[in-house]
Amino acid sequence: MVMVALVLTAKGQATKDQLGVSGRDVACFTPNMFKKGSQIERIQQAIDKARKYNAKVVIPGYDEVKKTAIWLIDKAILLPGNAVLELDNCTIKLSDHCRDNFIRSANAGLGISDVKPLGNIRIIGKGNVLLEGAANPRATGDHNKTLSKDPEGFNQSYGSDAGKPGENQKGGWRNHAVILAHVDVFEISGIKLKDYHAHGIVLERCTNGVVRDITFQVRQAVTIAGVEKQVLNQDGMGVRFGCRNIIIERCQGNSGDDFINIGLTDTGVPAGAENVNVVSGSVYGGPADNIANIYLQNWQDFYSISHRAIRIMPVGKLRIQNVFVENMTINALSNQGLVAEYAAHIKGLFVKNMVTWQPVKAKGIKDAVFRDILYLGKGDAIDVADSDSVVVDNVRKALFNSRQLFAGFDDPIIISSFLTAHDVVRLSNVNAWFIQGNIELI
Repeated sequence: MVMVALVLTAKGQATKDQLGVSGRDVACFTPNMFKKGSQIERIQQAIDKARKYNAKVVIPGYDEVKKTAIWLIDKAILLPGNAVLELDNCTIKLSDHCRDNFIRSANAGLGISDVKPLGNIRIIGKGNVLLEGAANPRATGDHNKTLSKDPEGFNQSYGSDAGKPGENQKGGWRNHAVILAHVDVFEISGIKLKDYHAHGIVLERCTNGVVRDITFQVRQAVTIAGVEKQVLNQDGMGVRFGCRNIIIERCQGNSGDDFINIGLTDTGVPAGAENVNVVSGSVYGGPADNIANIYLQNWQDFYSISHRAIRIMPVGKLRIQNVFVENMTINALSNQGLVAEYAAHIKGLFVKNMVTWQPVKAKGIKDAVFRDILYLGKGDAIDVADSDSVVVDNVRKALFNSRQLFAGFDDPIIISSFLTAHDVVRLSNVNAWFIQGNIELI
């Protein structure tokens, strides 16, 4: 074999012909090194080659073969264990032919009933990285939604596959953006997800990982021929059965459904099936499928359009232990704030340093701490039953002195979504006014 060391340009293109490749010669592979195949086929070729030589994969901002700045993919990028996928100032968009995820761990998929564990997967965004849904998606929504070209109500979500013979007429896990299943040691960071088809990031039975610096942007709709079509279940993140020891930090933006949902309902559907919300199966497998040690840290200005900003839901036999929620600013636009359901099944919920316009709801919880919460909404700040094992400390409700705050303003005004309410925005010209000392704490 001829050994040639390759130096990559900023666009990920080899500076000389690739006569031979050795792991000693190449630090990374990019799809620009491969000239044959579709964009997703060339990305997968780079991943397969990198796996062989223990190198990382870089998807650059420009496709030198197709001469485009958009990587338009027809199926999911599949990551094996010990993989590093670096997204370098790039845009990846689902094509109108795609009915699949953007990225998925390669151990799971349609028809795979035995999901083998993987380890060490890193998906790292560098610079401006965008994952964007299809212009005309074949399917949207979760497994409970029926596809329709004119969706309405709470049970229908848009899909161009609606009514097509031989095509599944329900949503499901194939509509999620990023899925890792049965992965130990992982990272997902530095990515903006826009107008994806169901959930943004889903972790299934994953352990010892980090999710950080993620932005979600959805609107619960897609524009088809100038007409808005309903898209449901655009959750931000799902932390599902068996997840443990995971840090999720510095997230922002908005979701349609829950911004984060920790938990899962046992629907009895095994791994590899299609009409289910998780690819590794929604069958509770005993204590190993319990969720523990989840750290939500430093999220600023995030909200859910129609559901909850933070939802914790140990349904049925599922148990959740030790969820830490710290340094949070929930946007005023969120339909609900932090909601803990089936709270008796939660052991250890620690909430600290939160500013919210929505009350904290965790009725029936035991072994919990709620500390340093500033509530800017109406009614009671917190709904938690008294208990010797529950600590509520410095939970304060802010009252706005409207005469001082609104004096001299004739136009309608709103309080900014940021945590202090010092920013007052005049709707007519969007000028920001900074007013101090107009909040009373009680």
